[in-house]
Amino acid sequence: MESDIQINSPKKEMAKKPEEKKEVQHSEADATDYMVEGVVGGADVLKEIKSFGKKKVDTVIYGVYDSSSQGIFTRINDFLIDRTKISLKDKSYFFHMLAVMVDGGIPVVQAVKALAGRSPNRRLQRVLNTIAYNCESGSNLNESMSRFEDVFDEAEIGIVRSGEATGRLDLMLFKLSEQLDKKHELQMKLWGAAVYPIAVLAVLVLVSIGMLVWVFPTLLNLLKEGGISDDALPLPTRMLITIQSGLVNYWWVMLILGFSGYGLFNVFVKSDYGAMSWDYWKLKIYIVGTLSRKVYVLRFVSLLGLLIESGLPVIKSLKIAGSSLSNRVYKAQAQEIIDNVRVGGKISETLESSEFLFPPEVTQMLRVGEKSATLGTISQKIAIQYQKEIDNSIRKLSSVFEPFMILFVGLFVALLALAIMAPIFNLSGAIGV
Repeated sequence: MESDIQINSPKKEMAKKPEEKKEVQHSEADATDYMVEGVVGGADVLKEIKSFGKKKVDTVIYGVYDSSSQGIFTRINDFLIDRTKISLKDKSYFFHMLAVMVDGGIPVVQAVKALAGRSPNRRLQRVLNTIAYNCESGSNLNESMSRFEDVFDEAEIGIVRSGEATGRLDLMLFKLSEQLDKKHELQMKLWGAAVYPIAVLAVLVLVSIGMLVWVFPTLLNLLKEGGISDDALPLPTRMLITIQSGLVNYWWVMLILGFSGYGLFNVFVKSDYGAMSWDYWKLKIYIVGTLSRKVYVLRFVSLLGLLIESGLPVIKSLKIAGSSLSNRVYKAQAQEIIDNVRVGGKISETLESSEFLFPPEVTQMLRVGEKSATLGTISQKIAIQYQKEIDNSIRKLSSVFEPFMILFVGLFVALLALAIMAPIFNLSGAIGV
């Protein structure tokens, strides 16, 4: 009985050879079923295209990298890279992608390293590499960022610090990215509104100088040969003669006066009184000053709301928001608010006497926010409203400037043509007589 029973031992099972896979034969018809039409000769082109996307990733870490042993060209290159400006757009993209990666569960160090390799800005690559290195050494993200005060301002570091402290880093990074995006968009709108009139005026100045230096002297010689005296010339022509004579004969005096005036102006503006007076005067310029005040109110309340919502104390938020403003008048107003809040006062109470800087509706909204303990939310709502008002103001300015500049250019061309063509007509009449 026992001999009739066959026991399959594991060793024998393992000893069995696996079945050999049969090779599947593919016909030429089957191969063409998987071919995209028109790809013949495309492999070389595709290989070349792939090489375009390869870029050199900078692995420099500040504090570790030593350029003293490098060649002169490398040191010059490092000098230029280390002074490259990092734009708001670059920082906004970094914070947004960092928020996405952290929200997806990727550790901060790995996320920063990955973004360093993707950044097109060599300076930002080095900064992010250094931040990742410091984080690996035990520092927090905000501590590593604080070592680059020329790249990240106090508001950005404070928001990141609050996010790390509350465990909501991804949320704070999303809000910070949105804030920088709006700031960059506003800068582009303001710059776009200013480009048109500046470009037109620059072209008019260059054309005028060219006409006076190269064209007008030929006309004067022609008039002198025709026997026309200066007294017989029209008033616009005589004015051009005076300007041309001063420009050609006393150009060096104009340069000296121009550079001297510019130097004295810089000395005045760099003084405390001069800087405050200049900033105050800029706020009083017709139309432009009104728009500037709206921009400063927007920046102050939007950043204040973001900082308070991130969990920072009110006084600390006021300090950061006030420091972020470039106008010294608004900085002084922010300091007055802080001094009043420190002794138990309200923000709205301080702003009641500053209607020129903060309109009454802003003060009323902030008072509501203080009473309802929703100051951060109310500040964000004020920022949204002011963003809309600024957009409308920029559109109105653009619609006003365009016909005004067309009229200005037309008058300029008409006066220039009258000053040049009128004596030519007189000379033609004298020749005809």
